[in-house]
Amino acid sequence: MASAAVPAERPSPDPIAHDPTLIKQGRYYYEIITGDIDTRTYLPIRRSTDLVHWTPLGTVFTTPPQWVVDELGTTPGDFWAPDLSYFDGEYHLYYAASSFGTNNSVIGLATNATLDPGSPDYRWVDRGLVLRSDTSDDFNAIDADVVLDEDGVPWLSFGSFWDGIKLRRLDPATGLPSPADSTLYSLASRGGAAIEGPSIVRKGRYWYLFASFDFCCRGVNSDYRVVVGRSAALRGPYVDRDGVPLLEGGGTELLRGYNGFHGTGGGDVLPRPGRGPDLFVHHYYDAADGALPKGSVRPISWEGGWPRLGDPLSGNRGHGRGPAYLTLVSRDGAGSIDNPTCGYEGADLRVTAPESLAAPSGLAGAESRAAPAGLAAVEGPAVRAGRDACRQWRLEHRGGGWSSILNRHSNKVAEVAACVDADGARVAQWGWLDNDCQRFRVLPTDGGWSRIENKLAGRVLDACDRPDGNVRTVAWRGEPCQQFRLQPVGDVLITGPANRERLGDAWRFVHAGEGFYRIADTRTGRPLGGRGATWRVEVTDAGTYRLVSRDGGPAREVLLLTPR
Repeated sequence: MASAAVPAERPSPDPIAHDPTLIKQGRYYYEIITGDIDTRTYLPIRRSTDLVHWTPLGTVFTTPPQWVVDELGTTPGDFWAPDLSYFDGEYHLYYAASSFGTNNSVIGLATNATLDPGSPDYRWVDRGLVLRSDTSDDFNAIDADVVLDEDGVPWLSFGSFWDGIKLRRLDPATGLPSPADSTLYSLASRGGAAIEGPSIVRKGRYWYLFASFDFCCRGVNSDYRVVVGRSAALRGPYVDRDGVPLLEGGGTELLRGYNGFHGTGGGDVLPRPGRGPDLFVHHYYDAADGALPKGSVRPISWEGGWPRLGDPLSGNRGHGRGPAYLTLVSRDGAGSIDNPTCGYEGADLRVTAPESLAAPSGLAGAESRAAPAGLAAVEGPAVRAGRDACRQWRLEHRGGGWSSILNRHSNKVAEVAACVDADGARVAQWGWLDNDCQRFRVLPTDGGWSRIENKLAGRVLDACDRPDGNVRTVAWRGEPCQQFRLQPVGDVLITGPANRERLGDAWRFVHAGEGFYRIADTRTGRPLGGRGATWRVEVTDAGTYRLVSRDGGPAREVLLLTPR
């Protein structure tokens, strides 16, 4: 869903893809993707030597195996979310067949001795059903991914929505579920909310579970994003960087849409020990090319025991990883606009003071609650760091001077709930629906403060005279509880308005009274505008920011971006 203030200028050379999987044989990288229901293609294959230029090699199947039709009671128009791995002397391709939005789903298996179509041994062999889910189950048998444990035994992770990501042990000889262990292990869950596309890799002494949160398949309105957690054991428990269990909705964000790359997710990790950086392949929607779904390959670096995704090998677009995050601090001193329960769709917004913020659902500080069984105690600072994301927002330009206000934790936008056109209407959060209830503009008042006006009827965000602090939309009266300052969070990348001229990528905004900030380069200590200069932050109709000097000097039109 992430929009940059400056749209992507050119289409990417990346090939069409959904849910790619990647492996190397010989000099070639081979990629298999979800098929196209419009042309009834079943698992297209391609290969490349440089991970940028690809040659198509046909499909795995020309028609669905009959067992798939018999199991589902219908003929699927394509197969989904393949995973390609090598063990027991063969290439194993796991894939899903289903009906969109249901868990009437199957995971199937095909094997091949080689991926080289020029070899006389090249032949895909249908091995039949691996796993099945139906409407009586609390899991969904799609999005398979194989990982080998310390002993070389294959395990299959899978799952989408419902009760989340699951794990089953496989028999190396057959590639089917192992009779030695029939346990269905639970690895990650959001309580029925959107989580899918697992990929597990071992690095050092930890296992890392990559997954996709939120919604695929909505073109430029897709809000897919990549998260990760880690565990000392393959079967879990997995926790994110803040210590939040993935079974309780945790997940450290690695990638979300930016600079024309929308809906980034559906990924697969390819380890390359001793042969260069590990790789992460995923899909996105290209805003500069009619929102076509495309595949992208990114290097993975490992820093402090956690992965970081680099720029795409096919080329980046502009600087930064989307608009900087902000806290929206109230002029009346009550606090800042918050997602107070760290909730998702339908959760109300509230103005809260930082010291009154509760821990995320399922966690509390170490001083007030024991850690979940099997986990180290969660330190207070880690909980606070994770909780801070619930009151951080970013403005995503939607055209005509209007923006959505996206919550960093929930990945949902602020909206006038149910589009109620009346004073006192609730303000909650929901997925982007492209309507006026979710469009806002930030208009300067005085002293560096601003009002935040909704497009529906020109009412502003207001937290006045309510003991619960809930935010409503009310007619503008000029009161302090209707005004906010925009406080950029952490290190901020500043560029020119066209996202070409880089003005520095480690600026810190320090509050200097009223709605003004001192802005300093954290690496050199150099203050923007010279010693003693302070600035207010305004938003332009073009979706850029205007830094206005308190001393009346020239204003600067810039982009405030999240650094890579």
